[in-house]
Amino acid sequence: MQERNTAQAVADEPRAFDETQLARRWDISVRTLQQWRRMGIGPIYLKLGNRVSYRREDIEQYERQALRRGTGERAFT
Repeated sequence: MQERNTAQAVADEPRAFDETQLARRWDISVRTLQQWRRMGIGPIYLKLGNRVSYRREDIEQYERQALRRGTGERAFT
């Protein structure tokens, strides 16, 4: 049952997130995301006019790269 709920939750997620949605997903402030963009940190993003969007696949890739097994060790290479 848990597996189905998780699959449904992923299916219900949007293909792209605005900065408010991503900030909520990661429990950080929108301002932090804005600062990260200025510093070149975080997932790649799409900017059309004044609108910033993050594609779900780019968010998930960034999350995988951020996984760690220990303080100085990445979980995946």
